[in-house]
Amino acid sequence: MPEVQKILIPVNFSEDSADGLKYAVSLAKETQAELLVLHVAQKKEAETFLDFLAVMEGLPALNRPAGIPLDRLLREKALDLYRFIEEVVRNPGRLKISRRVVLGNKEDKIVEVANTERIDLVVLADGKKPFFPRLMARGKLLKMISTLPCPVLLKLPVFESWPHSGIIRRSAYARS
Repeated sequence: MPEVQKILIPVNFSEDSADGLKYAVSLAKETQAELLVLHVAQKKEAETFLDFLAVMEGLPALNRPAGIPLDRLLREKALDLYRFIEEVVRNPGRLKISRRVVLGNKEDKIVEVANTERIDLVVLADGKKPFFPRLMARGKLLKMISTLPCPVLLKLPVFESWPHSGIIRRSAYARS
C-alpha cells in the first residue's frame, strides 16, 4: 500500500463521528499524514436554519423569505466544526488539520472532496443505528465507497456487552 499523506474524515458532530475523528487523528499522527475534516451541510439544514432565523426575527416561519442565507449557514457550520475539533482533539501536537464545510448531498460531496484533494485514505465512522435504518444506509455507503478513488477504513462502534436481563437465560438443562 502506498504511503498515506492525506486522510479525510467526514463528521456530523455526533458522538460516533467524534470517535471516528479521534481514530483518524491517532492514525494521522502515526503516519504523519495531513488530516482533512469535512462537514457536509444539506439543504434541509438550510431550510431549518432559515425557519430558526425567521422565528428569532419575529417573522412567521411559514412565510419564508425568497433567499436562503446559505453563506450564513456555512459560516455557522464552519464555526461549529472548529469548536467540534477543538473539543474532540485536545492536543493535536504537530498534526496538520484542515477544515472544510460544503453544502450538498453527503455521499456526492465526500467523493468530490476525495477526488479534488487527492485523498489517500477515507475514515468513516459507522454509527450505532438500529438494524433497518443501518441496512438502508449500507446501500448508500457501499455505492459511495465503490466510487471513492482511495481505500476506506470503517471505524465500527464498540458495542456494550450483550444484555442479560431476561432476553437470554441460561437453560436449566445446561451443564455447569
